[in-house]
Amino acid sequence: MPVHWDNSTVGSAGPALITAPSEPSASRSGSIKFASPKSADSHLSRSRLLQQMADADAVRLILIRAAAGFGKTTLMQQYREHCLASGKRVLWINLEPADNDLQRFVNLLHKGLGGLIAMADEHSASNDPPCAEDLLEHMVSSPLPFAVLLDEVEVIQNPEVLEFLQQIIEQLPSGSVVVMASRSTPGIGLGRIRARGQLLEIRPQDLRFTLEESMAFIRGKRQIPLHDDELATLYRRTEGWIAGLYLASLSLKDRDDHGAFISSFSGSNLELAEYLTEDILARQTEDCRVFLMQTSILEQFCVPLCEAVTGREDSRAMIDHLDRTNLFLVPVDSQQQWFRYHHLFASFLRHALDRLYPGMAQTLHETAAQWFFDAGQPIPGVEHLFSAGLLDEAAEGLNSHLDTLIGSGRTRLLLRWLDRIPEATRDRYPLLNQAYAWLLASTTRLKEAMHVAERLAHQSGPAYAYVPKVVECLRLGVTDQAEACCRKGVELLECMPADEVHLYIVLANSVAMNMVASGRYDEARNLLSSALQRDSRVHSSFLRHIFRVNESTLDLIQGRLSNALVRMHSTPERTQNSGQGKPHEAKLSLDILHGLLLYENGNFAEAQKYLSRCLFFAKQVSSPENQIITHVLTARIAYSQGDRTIWTRCLVELEQIGRQVGSHRVQCSAWLERARVALLEQRLDTAMQALHSADLVGEWDRPDFIRIANDVDTPSIARQRLRISQGEGAAAVKALRTAIEQARHWQHHRRELKLHILLALALDSILQPQDAFQALSEALRLASHDGFLATFIEEGERMAGLMQRWATTGKARCKELGIDCGFVDKLMQRLDVSDGNMEDARKDNGAHEVLTVREYQILQLLALGHRNREIAEKVFLSEFTIKSHLQKIYAKLEANGRTETLAIARSRGWIT
Repeated sequence: MPVHWDNSTVGSAGPALITAPSEPSASRSGSIKFASPKSADSHLSRSRLLQQMADADAVRLILIRAAAGFGKTTLMQQYREHCLASGKRVLWINLEPADNDLQRFVNLLHKGLGGLIAMADEHSASNDPPCAEDLLEHMVSSPLPFAVLLDEVEVIQNPEVLEFLQQIIEQLPSGSVVVMASRSTPGIGLGRIRARGQLLEIRPQDLRFTLEESMAFIRGKRQIPLHDDELATLYRRTEGWIAGLYLASLSLKDRDDHGAFISSFSGSNLELAEYLTEDILARQTEDCRVFLMQTSILEQFCVPLCEAVTGREDSRAMIDHLDRTNLFLVPVDSQQQWFRYHHLFASFLRHALDRLYPGMAQTLHETAAQWFFDAGQPIPGVEHLFSAGLLDEAAEGLNSHLDTLIGSGRTRLLLRWLDRIPEATRDRYPLLNQAYAWLLASTTRLKEAMHVAERLAHQSGPAYAYVPKVVECLRLGVTDQAEACCRKGVELLECMPADEVHLYIVLANSVAMNMVASGRYDEARNLLSSALQRDSRVHSSFLRHIFRVNESTLDLIQGRLSNALVRMHSTPERTQNSGQGKPHEAKLSLDILHGLLLYENGNFAEAQKYLSRCLFFAKQVSSPENQIITHVLTARIAYSQGDRTIWTRCLVELEQIGRQVGSHRVQCSAWLERARVALLEQRLDTAMQALHSADLVGEWDRPDFIRIANDVDTPSIARQRLRISQGEGAAAVKALRTAIEQARHWQHHRRELKLHILLALALDSILQPQDAFQALSEALRLASHDGFLATFIEEGERMAGLMQRWATTGKARCKELGIDCGFVDKLMQRLDVSDGNMEDARKDNGAHEVLTVREYQILQLLALGHRNREIAEKVFLSEFTIKSHLQKIYAKLEANGRTETLAIARSRGWIT
């Protein structure tokens, strides 16, 4: 009988061939028992895990434990190749149920190890089977390290065999290792092995592909050109489960509508359902299969909930079994009391339940709903009623728990539920219709909000006559009719019922924001203060977020950036997470404002995290501030990283939103950002066209009106920037001095700072350097103690050049000028300028007249042969920023790439 050994990298003499005693007829042939699977081009190298396995020197057992389709065998095969390449002898064994006989298992090991370690031949001579003790002694005394790789260990259930395996692991010689791939946890005393530091466990969460690995697999190995967003969606649906990704790729290969397929990919997919049925569900007992299907209707579950839904008393044992056998069970809390199924597996189980037990799902959902209501958890309770199709009961549950749902901040979920309840059903619950009206008004659905409010007043009588008036007032606020909103809002607030809380707070917030826009800061503060005292529910609910937003907004407008950041970080509710991933509008506004504050502080990376999370949700709310801030700043940060695609997409989206909701200011904001970038790139004609388009929808721009999203981005401010670039600096100086006085009068200190910066640039453009330095010093004084960095960085190279020249004399006078010197250092670093002697800069044969200091530094590193990543590491910038700098260098030298750039620079004597 031929035997296959993995010893290709050790001595050329080869193993001593030993013929094993006769084996049961049901066994596989020897060649199959010891044959490892062949590597395939479609397999992705698991470098991350292989490195972890290779580094585990003190480990005696590597346990790769997961359900089917997680790549256990593939990983073990790649580890085998790694061992062979490093000179370690390897034995691979494919286990089967027949191997539960101890003598057979000993025979199997004896035969395989005969090619790896020195074995006595007395058993062959006497025809006696080898004994376990002798085999163990041979293994322990092996002078060379070896690895035994066991696949499908879950089939081994015999305690004698398991005990023998445990003895092998405990007595392995130094450098040797046993690797097991198993669907379940083997009973070999893992606790003791783990306590000795001799165990490396690779679990399902380790085996899952990361997003980057999924991209490499789908695009590289499967040759399917999915877009990033399609890949991200597929990754979320499969949760990195390798078999799920592979089965999805089989269907994607023959389709052009990738996005549509991915959005519908679920457990009902034919290939996936066949795989799960044949390879997983068919292996379970009937009791286990029914338990899986019944509990699949639960998004998350615990033992008491499972017992209530299934009506059985062995739920703890069943969950323990699912955990032990790795049946796609995912713990959702650290105490492992609550669990969920893998999303695709749960979807498959639900389809199986509907197919095999029609109508059962409704009963199960109704039972689950009652359990959650009894447990004081109305949100999942209502969700289960909707899943059961019990809309009347769902409406009653919503009405009973309305305060709790609003107080928990689940306003977006509440709106989605109310959308599903028929109008006639809602009419029986006036409070639901009232909540529905203001929730609609908080989105872009203002017409629907008015319809619901008017119907409520008509159906429920004069007690609700104020609701349509509140909705109209909210409409005035979001369409920038600030004076009308304040006038009508104050009257309404005085006559609203004393027990009205939620609608009162929503209206008070809108009125306060419009008071701020009109410069009535003290009135806004007083209104917010009195609203906070109206009802104790305000202090324990999401409504406090509203006041944080208003207070921080006021701080920022008045130039107190550091105060706003402190207020933001001290908000206690920010540490809480509902776990649903969808923020309510007040929380959304708070996060967006936090992103803006971080951006102003120059922390672009953190700002980007907040803004990217909020971008999708901001499109669905009525607040122009949220829409403008998220889109403009996301675009601006992307542009600074060299990503023009995202910059363009965000501005197109913003302009479309403005048209859809009829907001001129939203549309104008997109054109203002286009004009700003065109000026940075010295495309004056494009900037003029963009500013003209902004002017067409810029009637809101006046000195006494301010909104946080457009505090420093208005058509009048953009016009002065254009004048500076067009050589009309004198006209810009005159306009900017007037605007500074107006901003100071209205206490718009953030705007005043921006105007001082532009004044400095305007004075510099008309060759008045001392006046320019004085204006810049004033801007630095205003900015430095609160950390306003971005407002300088936004002005690009023109500001960098002025700052470079100012620093030669101004930096030494920072204390005298009332400027924080540390802030100046940060700003100069961000602007890529240094405060060295200007004469040193002039030794570069005129390079400084064309390139900034940072660009010249990057050019020199480029000349030394460094790639983008190496340059980024040397100058402590991102690769995106390096690419952006290189594009600017190419444009300035009118070059078509690195080679031509270096040739031009050498011809000018800039580099050697």
